[in-house]
Amino acid sequence: MFSAILASAGSLDYGRIFADLAIILVVAKLAAELFERIRVPAVLGEIIAGVVIGPSMLGLIAPSDAMKILAEIGVIILLAEVGMEMDLRELQKVGRASMLVAIIGVVVPMSSGILAGTLLGESLNASLFLGAALAATSVGITARVFGDLRALASTEARIVLGAAVADDVFGLIILTVVTRIVQQGSIDLIGLLSTIGLAIGFLAVSGIVGLVIVPRVFSYIGVRSMSPATIGVIAAGLTFGFSAAANQAQLAPIIGAFVAGVSLGTTSQHDRISRDFRALGSIFIPVFFLQIGIDTDVTKFFSTHVLLVAAILTAVAVVGKVVSAVGAFGTNTDKILIGLGMIPRGEVGLIFASIGVTIGVFNQDLYAVVLLMVLLTTVITPPLLRWRLLNTTDDNVFEDSGLTTVEPPGGWIRLDGDTVQTSGAPASSLTLSLALQTALFSAHAQPSDELLDLFHERRNVALSWNAESTQLFLDLLMRGNGRSWRFLELAGIIDRALPEVAAFLRKKRADSFELDPTHIAEFPTIEFLRSKITQVTAENSSLLLAAFVSDLGSLNEITESLTVLTIPDSTIPEVRALLSASALLYSAATAEIPDSNSRVLAQIADFLGTPQLVEQCRMLTEASGTFEDWQYSVLLDITTAVQGLLAHPELIEGLEGSVESIRRREAIALTDDPMVADRLSHASAVYILAHSPEVLVRHATLVEPAPRGHTARVGVHKLENKDEWEIDIATKDMQGLLAKICAVLAERGLDIVTADLATWPDGAVLDSFVVRSAAKPNAVQLAYEFESRFKQRLESSRRLIQGSTSGLVISLDNDAHPWHSVVSVSGVDQHGLVQAIATAFARSNINVHHARIATNNDNAVDRFEVSTRLGRKIGPQALAKVTEYLS
Repeated sequence: MFSAILASAGSLDYGRIFADLAIILVVAKLAAELFERIRVPAVLGEIIAGVVIGPSMLGLIAPSDAMKILAEIGVIILLAEVGMEMDLRELQKVGRASMLVAIIGVVVPMSSGILAGTLLGESLNASLFLGAALAATSVGITARVFGDLRALASTEARIVLGAAVADDVFGLIILTVVTRIVQQGSIDLIGLLSTIGLAIGFLAVSGIVGLVIVPRVFSYIGVRSMSPATIGVIAAGLTFGFSAAANQAQLAPIIGAFVAGVSLGTTSQHDRISRDFRALGSIFIPVFFLQIGIDTDVTKFFSTHVLLVAAILTAVAVVGKVVSAVGAFGTNTDKILIGLGMIPRGEVGLIFASIGVTIGVFNQDLYAVVLLMVLLTTVITPPLLRWRLLNTTDDNVFEDSGLTTVEPPGGWIRLDGDTVQTSGAPASSLTLSLALQTALFSAHAQPSDELLDLFHERRNVALSWNAESTQLFLDLLMRGNGRSWRFLELAGIIDRALPEVAAFLRKKRADSFELDPTHIAEFPTIEFLRSKITQVTAENSSLLLAAFVSDLGSLNEITESLTVLTIPDSTIPEVRALLSASALLYSAATAEIPDSNSRVLAQIADFLGTPQLVEQCRMLTEASGTFEDWQYSVLLDITTAVQGLLAHPELIEGLEGSVESIRRREAIALTDDPMVADRLSHASAVYILAHSPEVLVRHATLVEPAPRGHTARVGVHKLENKDEWEIDIATKDMQGLLAKICAVLAERGLDIVTADLATWPDGAVLDSFVVRSAAKPNAVQLAYEFESRFKQRLESSRRLIQGSTSGLVISLDNDAHPWHSVVSVSGVDQHGLVQAIATAFARSNINVHHARIATNNDNAVDRFEVSTRLGRKIGPQALAKVTEYLS
């Protein structure tokens, strides 16, 4: 393929390639979203979308070498991801029943497929590939149905999922052998044995290299690499290198990709590599599935011959897999349910078909036949499984009759070697605690069949939290791993105990190519904090639970779900405070010009309230983001300043509830005017914390009594920095207030450094501006000009230069502040900049709560905290409106 492209390099239409890629990616995502919503595997939607946009129907995309190469990259990444999810310990522990089901499920369909192909008049090579395609199994769909019906812990589900582990390895060996036989053009015993030997030899040699050398190499690189992208890039290079080695050995490149994935899965950087590959795969893997549809001649689906052969092969495929359940003889299981679970071919069958076309074995008719067979077996499996499960499973609520109530010596759950065992018959009220304890042991051991059967029997028992189960859950967060969470999903515990968390995990794993619901979420923030937290109890669980919520990402919903835990009433408010303050702290520490003014410190102090929570907030912030060295020092400086703000003996001795109450009381004590004292008592907490008691009294005295409409009182005060003055303006709230004040200051030639706003319930406003001026501004003159401007209509926004190297860039961040949006304006400073932006905000009905105006080497770096008139965060449409007024 590369040779073909290089040969025609002069005639390549890059515009056409990029346009095709754009269409494919957009259509793939739309199709995946649609089919996921109707509970149909997304890969089917992508294939059908490929047929629609391909030459057979709309003709938007024509087959090309460039797209085929991108599709090959996609399938390489897909097989690498499959390899990374392969747990070698699981492969070693595949039981007798699962292994027999896997062997029969490969031998019977393959031999039947070869026989059927031969009887239907196909060549021996084509028949071999038909048999191989029928042998493949993709049980992701089966796992999803078992999970939806809370039956993943059943014996039948365990047998099917265990068989799938062995089936993946058998399938790759079969693919290798069949491909070599077809390419050699003849079959003889010596050739067959040499082919099998080569395949096994490559797997053995590459496996040894991958499992022994690769983890050591990545451990070395991980310690010494400076760039966070190094690990992912080298992992991708290793994957393509193994694929090239397999190709050189005259094996399918996906064999090398699979081995590379297995090797990468054993490295300590597995989670990071998996995330990077998932991002890479989200682009290239859809190209592979759409390419299947694009290459399909849809007219073949209306051919009687194709439909007849597809029907025959589908029947062979279904019967061959159902027969595999014979391997479960001797077990007390539903054999038909096991057989139905082995039916779907999914993406594995599609890879076989794609390779069959690539090496010239399949013509368009056979390609259409295999595609139809894969689609049919994938679509019919879920309803068949649901029918069998719902008609053969007793869904009555578990009864406690005859169960023991006294815990046996050694406990209900015990570890016997590398197996988790159960003793006695515990009451159903203990189900949640038993499951969490089992999950802890499952981090490094395997639950016994008897234990899994116990949880399957209790799949409909209502779960309730108590002190014991809550502590076990906290221990699980501290010491559990992916295997622990996998067990809880298999047993259907998360769905019942924490349904919001279960819903999020399902959403997080819903990649268009990932159909296995046993794939669990990762918790990097918790992993980071484990070494810094020695012990967690219900009384000091705020930081750990905040890290848990931070990793899941859905803050409000997940935080609210934690109220079911048996924890102090103060814990959930502390979790919310930690998350809110952490967002603000991260934004302040990582800003281009660090934002550590008194308002930011006051907001963080107001959220947290105690020095202990400030330190926990620092740890959470450090764990949640990637900091450069200088940003660490800024983070420490900010938290130290907040600690200083909270360092009051009244708090330590329990005489006051917060530093805000101390600051407010100190300010009130400085005035004899009861109206000023009342004004201070009704001021906002953040405003109180942002200023000293003396400044608070000065402001309140200026505001009291509340100014009438269109009037202004002005005070001017010298600051410590040279040529800096603070201008306090007391007035009545009105539309475009900030814009009108900025207009006057701009006309007077006063450069704004910061702007802050305090409001009271009666509509009184105190605007404080720090400005630069060589001479002291005249307060009386300013008051007169403010009042004149207040009576005028809001002017149109001044147009600014944007989007170029000399212009401005306006961006929106809704994560940097708990309840306000943060709008940043950066670029070359321009005259009247703040006035123009404030006017644009006013004309867009956006309130400005705080502004930080900064200049760095003649570049403006301004930051505005804003909200809608209703106090909510603004969206992209509102920002677009502001930008439109300015550009």
